Amino acid sequence: MPDALRFSAQVAAVPIGSAYRDHVLLGERFRDSRLWREWMAPQDMFGGMASRVLDVDGSFWIFDVQRGRRQEAFDATEFALFERFAGVMRRVTMLHQQLDGVSIEREMARRALDQLSLAVIIVDRAMRFAYANAAGDDLLADPASPLGLRGGRLSARAASEQNGLKDLVAKASALIGAQGQMLLRARSGEARDVSLCVTPLSAAYALPGRTSDVMIVARPLEPAGGGLAAARQMFDLTEAEARLALGLASGLSLTEVAQQQGIRMTTARTHLARVFWKTGTRQQSQVAALLRAAELPVRRR
Repeated sequence: MPDALRFSAQVAAVPIGSAYRDHVLLGERFRDSRLWREWMAPQDMFGGMASRVLDVDGSFWIFDVQRGRRQEAFDATEFALFERFAGVMRRVTMLHQQLDGVSIEREMARRALDQLSLAVIIVDRAMRFAYANAAGDDLLADPASPLGLRGGRLSARAASEQNGLKDLVAKASALIGAQGQMLLRARSGEARDVSLCVTPLSAAYALPGRTSDVMIVARPLEPAGGGLAAARQMFDLTEAEARLALGLASGLSLTEVAQQQGIRMTTARTHLARVFWKTGTRQQSQVAALLRAAELPVRRR
């Protein structure tokens, strides 16, 4: 280790990208060291040219070319060629380091998206599927879901809703900032309605040649009783008020909530007035948005 540390310190003093001959830099004492006798000589490393190509947090990487004991030493022309090549290796190393960083960032972003309970789906202008996070995969793979894939293209399972979905994707693909929302109704009692937001994918995140891709954020709506306890605790609602508020959050109108819960419209309006007062809202849509946003969209494991 003393030999290795001493010679490493000499190499570390060479500017990044500069070429050197090891026997010139390290001196004749290098051939007397244990490092050379026990590591380099057994590998027939008798004359080398090297360059330090990367230095990160005190550690460095060397690009090294060696010749054996029975080979001719590198001449001046070969050393000049190595100096040019060392510069190329330096640029390649820097590029590789940058790409590694980008790969790590993309992997972290992908894992973060997979933690969301919100489904994130990316399609092109023709509705061809490009990407989905974990929640999106689950949504598209569920045969009871009102949204799925058909022939590799995104499709609303109800024919009556397909044209509306296509129109939203077409507008978002053609117009910067064009966003649209729609509600896809479940076809069975076991499934849930799905709320969609369709928006252009920012050019900063688009892949080359895919500047017209569209991002769809989808969320299956919870049944009215799904967050009853949470709604009561957060806003000090009675059970009846919480049921009405959650009914509105599930996408139902006040009339539909009253019918579903078997109460009169006058009673429903009274509950709604109290919900407005306790939540600090003034419109049914605000109540729905507040309850949907109250829970962080993180997937349950």
